[in-house]
Amino acid sequence: MGFKFTHLCDLLSTLEDNRILKATNEARAFNPDVRAVSRWFSQHGKQIRGPGTDLLSLLSCMFPEKRPDRVYWLQETSLARIIARCLLLGSSRRAELERWRVSSGLDLGQCVENVMRQAENDLDPGREVTVEEIDSALNSIAARCRFSGPRVRKQHTAVDVEQALGSLFKRLRSRDAKWLTRMILKGYYPVVFPLPLTLRSFHFLLPPLLLFQDTFEGALSMLRSDPISHFPPHPDPGLAKDLAYLALQHLNPRVGVKIGRPEYHKARSIKHCCHMVNRRRMSIERKYDGEYCQVHIDLTLGHNSIQIFSKSGKDSTVDRVGIHQVIKDSLKLGAPGSKVSQRCILEGELLVWSDKHSKIMDFHKLRKLISRSGTFIGTESDSPPQPHEHLMMVFFDVLLLDDNICLRQPHRERRLLLKDIIQIIPGRADIAEQHVVDFSRHDGQARLESIFSKGIAQRWEGFVLKGCEDPYFTIFSNHENNTFGRWIKLKKDYIPGLGDTVDLAIIGARYNPRDATALHQVRKLLWTEFYIGCLTNKDAVAHSNIPPRFKVVDVLDRNGMSLKNMQILNQFGEFHACNAESDHGFLLHYGTNVASRMEVVFKTPFIVEILGSGFEKPSNAGYFALRFPRITKIHWDRALEDATSYAELQQLAEDARAVPTDDMDEERSEWCKRVKLGTGSAHHVSNERSGSISSSQCSTLRSGTDTTAAIPSSDPPNMPSSASKSLERAATLMKSPKFPTASNSRTIPIYREGSVDSAQPAADNPARQSPLTNNDNLSAHTCRQRRYANRNPDYGHGDKPNPQSRQPGLVTSQADTDSLSTGQCSSSATPPQISSYPKTDDNRPPKPSQPLASLLLNIPIYITPTLSNHTTPQQHNPPSNPEHHTQPLAAFLDILLTATPKTTTPSPRLGLVLLIGSESTLGHLLFDLSKRITRALQTRSTTHPPTGKIFVLDQSFLNLDISPDDARLGLRHTWESIGRRYFYACVKWDLGWTGERISHFGLHTSPMYCHRRAAEGRGRGIHRDVDVKATISFNRRELLPLSELFAVTLSGGAY
Repeated sequence: MGFKFTHLCDLLSTLEDNRILKATNEARAFNPDVRAVSRWFSQHGKQIRGPGTDLLSLLSCMFPEKRPDRVYWLQETSLARIIARCLLLGSSRRAELERWRVSSGLDLGQCVENVMRQAENDLDPGREVTVEEIDSALNSIAARCRFSGPRVRKQHTAVDVEQALGSLFKRLRSRDAKWLTRMILKGYYPVVFPLPLTLRSFHFLLPPLLLFQDTFEGALSMLRSDPISHFPPHPDPGLAKDLAYLALQHLNPRVGVKIGRPEYHKARSIKHCCHMVNRRRMSIERKYDGEYCQVHIDLTLGHNSIQIFSKSGKDSTVDRVGIHQVIKDSLKLGAPGSKVSQRCILEGELLVWSDKHSKIMDFHKLRKLISRSGTFIGTESDSPPQPHEHLMMVFFDVLLLDDNICLRQPHRERRLLLKDIIQIIPGRADIAEQHVVDFSRHDGQARLESIFSKGIAQRWEGFVLKGCEDPYFTIFSNHENNTFGRWIKLKKDYIPGLGDTVDLAIIGARYNPRDATALHQVRKLLWTEFYIGCLTNKDAVAHSNIPPRFKVVDVLDRNGMSLKNMQILNQFGEFHACNAESDHGFLLHYGTNVASRMEVVFKTPFIVEILGSGFEKPSNAGYFALRFPRITKIHWDRALEDATSYAELQQLAEDARAVPTDDMDEERSEWCKRVKLGTGSAHHVSNERSGSISSSQCSTLRSGTDTTAAIPSSDPPNMPSSASKSLERAATLMKSPKFPTASNSRTIPIYREGSVDSAQPAADNPARQSPLTNNDNLSAHTCRQRRYANRNPDYGHGDKPNPQSRQPGLVTSQADTDSLSTGQCSSSATPPQISSYPKTDDNRPPKPSQPLASLLLNIPIYITPTLSNHTTPQQHNPPSNPEHHTQPLAAFLDILLTATPKTTTPSPRLGLVLLIGSESTLGHLLFDLSKRITRALQTRSTTHPPTGKIFVLDQSFLNLDISPDDARLGLRHTWESIGRRYFYACVKWDLGWTGERISHFGLHTSPMYCHRRAAEGRGRGIHRDVDVKATISFNRRELLPLSELFAVTLSGGAY
């Protein structure tokens, strides 16, 4: 007789009703969905396991999304027409059915129920619809579509869709018709079955069997095989464990049926990754940006021996026929020396290789070489395939080799076996690049950071970490925690602060009914899709009153933002929305990849920060956009001109994709800094102002972004206590001398922590070296910086011996450098100068100049603490002034954050932080600086400087051997070179004054700036001071304002 479909609808309706119950306190103690599923199987379990029920049909109806081999070619519009004709609906009821098109919160399934409830069908007893009937009808409909799997298409018969569906809808109640409609659309939203529980309710071995046979048909076939067919479906827990172990001995993968994939975790930081590794020996494999392939070889089938499955489980053998010969050649099938005698199953990544460029090409190149059921999709704007471009296969695992079931073997052995059976063919077939790291060693994390930084610098997609001793599936592990065998994916966009982020404008929206049911938590849902637009006339809009012209480059749906952001866009967008056909003042041009048109346009666009997994060319598009975009932040303080333009977006994409050739070591070093920052701080960092810069302001990371980090003022709950302790320790505020400086400047002290080397005089300890000149307790990165600078003829370090005699005003003796380090200077009329440039012997009088030290001492300087370099303990002298027993960092920030009343021009306040010792303290230092500055700025005080920057430099910066009167100090190129060697980061703030625009350092008044500031008060309902935050930038071009500072000084001006 079969299993009645109405029984399944009972369970679906119960799960839908649980949405309200889940919001109660009772749901916190027990999941109502678990209780509903358990009760349903208790009630119908006997019939489900009876001979009259087809389990494949029932599972296919419960999980329609698990049938990728069935494609019906029916969307809402066509399905609604078919249902209307099947039910013979009149005009009024047709209009009621079409309500799914408007933003009423109803999907097509709910509209079908509302229409049919007005006149319920008369059902004859014994003629109820069964799941077997529905499964048969859907198979017949799917057999018509060429995008269905080959096994489904073999059942092709002449079937009329209206007749097949009409016989079902006419025999269903309104409630059941709703669920059938949603089943055809392959989504029961908002209902989601608890998958593990539901599968175990059928049979306790069904979940692990689906790992071996990743289809319902294959798993059910194994359940019917011996000895598993004799096992009870729900044994006691103790017996179940023994039976599962016995079943594992009889589980064999079958060629022609896709094997499932292991579970994986996403690493959110290097520390998080190391925590999941747990001192294991790991294989770190490069993750290639291609299409996953599971290759099945069965030599008994002759010419049809190769079968390829995609990640979704669809049989794509015919579509990937271009790689068949490569597979045969790499396995040497039919040739002497082949290790495959009968069958094998391999895993690999399908890529495009360019013989001309000798490298793997971008992901979008695949669509030109791989068809989809005989059709090349998304290639309208692509160039034709080039002769030098062809498919390539990179293998990374072997799962079966003849009678050897490799799934049970550790990854180390599978990797060795893979190398044995694969013959590498350059540009055609290869084995995935691998590094082996033992995390039980002290350098495990450092090696991972180095490998990860190298991969980012070379523009790799990421890495996959697999335990060397782990089997393919966790079910083969004897460990009770079941963590072995689980892969760890490490990608830069998984780690906050490292991904590609761009500030873009949301200019419109539309309502998609398919997403409405999944967004039931959003109150007053008006739109579900939001359109990203980029200005194509940004400069013209900024300088003249002409209409903005947008190119719509992408559309974001519920998968690209959180529910909170979806709610905000719907709530605030209502006040700025107008009909897309009205006179909204924008000129819109849709990209070829944007199929649907927006329904409303936002007169005041939203400026949002969007994170992506790199850049790619969308289907049918000739431009680049972010891949897998998702909104991370909504900016309320920015106007349209702050968003990235279309030209800037393309330049950002070009820079982010370009692999550096000449400066790879520098690129890798820069990424090491950022990776270490993410490792050193447990604080969640999100990028800010990442895409608002022009293409000419690309950072050294070549990502094209000004990557900064917005730090909230609240303390993070997981901040390590050691960080605060190391930065909060008691310190001594050193006295500052009064140098002869410019008339409008004041003397600024140098602050240094008191927990560093002994304060003994140099005469007492001749071996003691000044921390401002030499420090052996440096990170490896700093040592490399020194070696690199020593090789450069333009610059050197002060630690080199100076053959010239000491000139007046030169700091060369140890006592001089000690006095400088403690804020004391000599009493000579000429301020101390840091220079070791050789002087010419032409007996000319020295040219008067303002020394470098004097210029730097016009800027507050803070020196971080470090451990003593000496092996013998030193006794610290008490500070000479008890009133300076304060925290130097606090005093340093007080100087910076206090506005000077005498200053008439709001110049940016500048400060220097010199990092001494291990680079691992950088993350804690930046976090503490940002937190302190943010707290101070949010006091709503009017005495704070409007803008400011604190440069974090390596301490060896003070050893720079260049004369302060050298004209090169006024050049931007000089400071770019300095930044490459000494720059770590910049902490900055901007209060956004609406008065006079800062005129120093290239920040001139512009209509774009005025327009942005005027837009800050547009009905956002958010106070400016609330959002004031210090930001962190890793762009070394932040140092460039110093070139103008020196240029003004060298020309005789005053700063």
